[in-house]
Amino acid sequence: MILNVIIGSATIGVGIMFFINPYKFYVGGINGLVMLIVNTIDHFSGGETVINLGLLAIIMQIPLLILGYIKLSKKFSYYTIFSVIIISTFLALPITQSWMPNDPLASALAGGILIGLGNGLLLKSGASSGGTTILFQYISIRTGKTVGLYQIIYNATIISLAGFLFSPAVAIYTIISQIIANIVIDMIHTGYNFMKLEIVTDNGREMASTLAHSLPHGVTYVDATGAYSNLAKTIVYCVISVHEMDSYMTLIKSIDSKAFVVMTGVQKVRGNFIKKIIN
Repeated sequence: MILNVIIGSATIGVGIMFFINPYKFYVGGINGLVMLIVNTIDHFSGGETVINLGLLAIIMQIPLLILGYIKLSKKFSYYTIFSVIIISTFLALPITQSWMPNDPLASALAGGILIGLGNGLLLKSGASSGGTTILFQYISIRTGKTVGLYQIIYNATIISLAGFLFSPAVAIYTIISQIIANIVIDMIHTGYNFMKLEIVTDNGREMASTLAHSLPHGVTYVDATGAYSNLAKTIVYCVISVHEMDSYMTLIKSIDSKAFVVMTGVQKVRGNFIKKIIN
């Protein structure tokens, strides 16, 4: 897991500093806001006031990292803090030249792919690149709205301001980059906030009882018969938050290593679904 956090964070850093930032394009989240602040000050001061991107990024991340540590999973928080430090270190580097200096479209596409890859790895590891992801994750838990909804509104604001202050081309290239990043994230991770687990097991009662008492969400089980073996089986149903998948799978495997598990994305949940965080 920690290796994925390192690789994912470094990939995001490379994507921003070698492809996105040299062209003054923007990313989502706090880093995008920091880039907009730094570029705006640089532009209107005629280049006389230069703020280190990485230093401002880590300063602005601190309140949100504290919120994540208090309100969200401790494991999620530790991994995210580590990720933020790595990414901010990349952002602090004095890099002004893109690896694709004469092709802004290719640079936007490459940056989007790398940022998507990095964020996908972080999400699979139960972490994030920090910033607004922490805030939106917390708000999502409280309101039931998807994290993606808040991200779209926030990122649209950043893009609109960048287009207004600088040029429509900047906004267009940023949109292209962010669309590519989101496609890659969905390919690596999932676009869903919730997952439905269907567990076919020989140890149904134990499985249901252990999951219900050890983890945040309730379960339902029904008796079934295996068509091939003609033996009694139990199907255990459970809906969970997507970031809880690893914890559930670890517990399921410890109870029945041969359990057949189907994981299905869930668009919405109605009823008595309690959103809690596994520490």
